[in-house]
Amino acid sequence: MRTVTKWGDRNDCCGLWSWGDKQLVDAETHEARKAAHDAFDPLWQSGRISRSEAYRELRRALQISEKSCHMARMKKELALQVPSAVERIKARLNA
Repeated sequence: MRTVTKWGDRNDCCGLWSWGDKQLVDAETHEARKAAHDAFDPLWQSGRISRSEAYRELRRALQISEKSCHMARMKKELALQVPSAVERIKARLNA
């Protein structure tokens, strides 16, 4: 079922959902990705490092490829690792 919201199209099916044309996921995966963004985005939004530098650091911290480093595609288990990886990046930047 497709629902139009103020944030865009939301798709629902069998307890899974997604925004726009993204893959359907469960609520736990969505929440893990959301928490990953909440931890990661301030890293580059502060202006201390660029967005591309922040993603490069995240890839290094998680030891993943550039293709794998897109939060909208991350599996729950990987997204759950992002907040602690961001803390390690911040510590390295402050050293």
